Amino acid sequence: MEYTRQPCPIRIVEDCGCAFMMGTFGGALFQSLKGFRDAPSGLRRGLYGGLDSVKLKTPGIAGSFAVWGATFSTVDCALVHYRQREDSWNSIVSGAATGGILAARQGVRQMANSAVIGCLVLALIEGASSAVATIYAAEDQSIAPAAAQGKPQRPQWEVAQDRDGTKQGLEFERVMAGHTGTAPQSLLDLVKMANVV
Repeated sequence: MEYTRQPCPIRIVEDCGCAFMMGTFGGALFQSLKGFRDAPSGLRRGLYGGLDSVKLKTPGIAGSFAVWGATFSTVDCALVHYRQREDSWNSIVSGAATGGILAARQGVRQMANSAVIGCLVLALIEGASSAVATIYAAEDQSIAPAAAQGKPQRPQWEVAQDRDGTKQGLEFERVMAGHTGTAPQSLLDLVKMANVV
């Protein structure tokens, strides 16, 4: 389950932007290497060839990635709204629909081929993420008995009674005492320590 995803209308813009950036960086890297390789001999000509290739082809690659990301997220959000649940099937069907939609101008046969490829790729991605989530869940369950035995997973702060009877953490006073030698007694002491007054 993904906890860091944005809600649906904003997710389309976020995925479109992320896909654009992936297309920009990946396309620039690939096109610079390809242009360097295809340029005439010489380091200077190779660098100029790589730069020219990046300037010519990277914007188109980045735009294609952005269109794919926006289409995928739009279909995914439509499925989430229609099905009222967010699971792996939404991504798999969105991949198939995106492949089909983007190949619509090439004919029905190419649409079907692209839809099958999009479906398979997203099924592989979702299957891999599900396998990783299962592995991490198994590791978390193997750690859980240690917590059940009373062994703290995090350091516990010492708790003491303050002057007025409320419980306060001693860690703040211990840190402040390390700087001044004595624990500050009030806000005025803190201000004096900071040399503000």
